[in-house]
Amino acid sequence: MNNYISNLAPIINDFIRFKNALGIKYKTGSYYLKQLDLYNYEHQNLKVLDRNTVEGWILKQAEKSLTRDRSWISPIREFGRYLRSIGYTDAYILDDHFTIQRYRAEVYLMTDSEIECFFKECDNYVLRKNFKGRPYVFPALYRFLYCCGVRCGEARKLKCNDVHLDKGYVDILQSKAHNERRLFLSDELVKYLIKYNRAIDKCFPNREYFFPGGHGGICSSTALSSNFRNIWLAAGLKRDGIVKPRAYDFRHHFACANVMRWSDEGRDIHAMLPYLMRYMGHATLESTYYYIHLIPDFFPKYSHLVASTEKLIPEVDSYEV
Repeated sequence: MNNYISNLAPIINDFIRFKNALGIKYKTGSYYLKQLDLYNYEHQNLKVLDRNTVEGWILKQAEKSLTRDRSWISPIREFGRYLRSIGYTDAYILDDHFTIQRYRAEVYLMTDSEIECFFKECDNYVLRKNFKGRPYVFPALYRFLYCCGVRCGEARKLKCNDVHLDKGYVDILQSKAHNERRLFLSDELVKYLIKYNRAIDKCFPNREYFFPGGHGGICSSTALSSNFRNIWLAAGLKRDGIVKPRAYDFRHHFACANVMRWSDEGRDIHAMLPYLMRYMGHATLESTYYYIHLIPDFFPKYSHLVASTEKLIPEVDSYEV
């Protein structure tokens, strides 16, 4: 535990334990909470988070910042929400006019028909040039991105030792923001990857990476991106808009498809989002809520999803999505 010293220390420690229980290391958030704790200690040293303490620290932090980055706002706002959720009704949640620098990702939400066309072409495209292992790697790699919503870098860096197909899961250890997690796979994907693994083993015995590059080492980001683009175009799919589809958009599709499915099934979206957050490796729920705001831009019939979350998540950090 961090050495918090103010009267807020016990509930800050509880909050950090809560984050850790979700599998989130929360190192950056802990750092900023420690600064808030010190500010509280040097001023009123209150036992409950109040407006003067929070906004006083925020303004002090803003004066020190040399950039427009305001990522340190998120953990303070999250802490206030946490306190409210466990019964501290007087806890102050940072007002919405304090915002993180807004981020609008270039997101291309693929349709089901586009995805179907892509994989049909992918399975044929990789056979046209005689590159060692390519007929197996890219069809499996893109399917893994599509089915699990992982970041491209997480898939490229996935090592054989972290893949446990006999138990139906993989461990994502080299993750952005250090959000290590275990992903359980569908039976269909497990069967596919078992066949893939047998085939690629013949090309690269004793390989280190589960989806190796052309020489048996790590698959490059350039190869992953360029092959996606070439397959997309070879499938006759359009790529002439302002926002160009990328392999990373499989991650966006995964998130939105799950949210829309839960909506169609009549599930409580708010109750399900923490599971999606954990599976995708987001450090905060704010990053997961982003997809609820994104969906209506592409699927107007889901505009009702935004209505109940309008005041909850007004911003998102660029690295999270």
